[in-house]
Amino acid sequence: MTKFYFVLIVIFLSLSLLPNQIYGIDEIDGENILITKSNSMKEINFDGKWTFHTEWKQTSWNLIKSDESTVFHLRTAHQEDFIYILIDAISDTNANIGFDKAIVCIDSKNNKSEFFDSDDYCFIVQLEERNFMDTLFNKQDNFVIQGNSQSESFEELEKIKVKEFVGIGTMSNKEDKYSEIPHASYEFKIPIELLGRSDNYGFYVNVFDASSNVVYSWPEDIKLESFDIPSSSLWGNLISPDKSLLENSERESVDFFIILLVIILAISAVTFFIIFKRKRSSKAIK
Repeated sequence: MTKFYFVLIVIFLSLSLLPNQIYGIDEIDGENILITKSNSMKEINFDGKWTFHTEWKQTSWNLIKSDESTVFHLRTAHQEDFIYILIDAISDTNANIGFDKAIVCIDSKNNKSEFFDSDDYCFIVQLEERNFMDTLFNKQDNFVIQGNSQSESFEELEKIKVKEFVGIGTMSNKEDKYSEIPHASYEFKIPIELLGRSDNYGFYVNVFDASSNVVYSWPEDIKLESFDIPSSSLWGNLISPDKSLLENSERESVDFFIILLVIILAISAVTFFIIFKRKRSSKAIK
């Protein structure tokens, strides 16, 4: 009987080591977005929209409003060496190719500086109309800018090349989770190596609707009259509540191997215990 309890304890410990998932979480308050760790981001088809029913399901979700009306849905997650973001701008139903756009800004040090400095990055994705050749040659209408503490306007900021960054914006289709009416949608795949790992980034998002010439932002209390980047001192926070963003992919692989080994050992112990008990029972009967 003692061995039986030992086996149960081993199984309990192995299960407790399994990584927690926090899909579907919302923000703590108006200045924080909680990002979840996901294991399905490699399945995403980067075409600028929600492509199939479960594509962005295992991500955190935030509803962004303006004057009590929903303007876009924000989905965020991270896996291994990338941060994944979907901006589903359901309020922008007019396709203004090359003019509609979305921007994601991340302050890697989250120092809330008044100036746009070198640890601040913005990823800009413009709406495009993709065809077979665009998909075949992976054409993307996007660019990345990095602060330098000296530029006074958005136009003066330096554009940098980030090879592993993916950013695509297109009009949605009937597979979209939130609306069957075609609307602007933007997907981002941001390399963590560029930012450095942290469990608390400065974070800012906006969507520019060219038809109405309106910028919708998060944090929601930031109001802009034109497409621009506000001071990072006004940005909110992108928080990894379980601190899993601090883990690199090599550590995750090791952790997974250890968990798998513990589970195998637990199953082996249970199997051995059952066989041992059956043999003892059969000898007792004889």
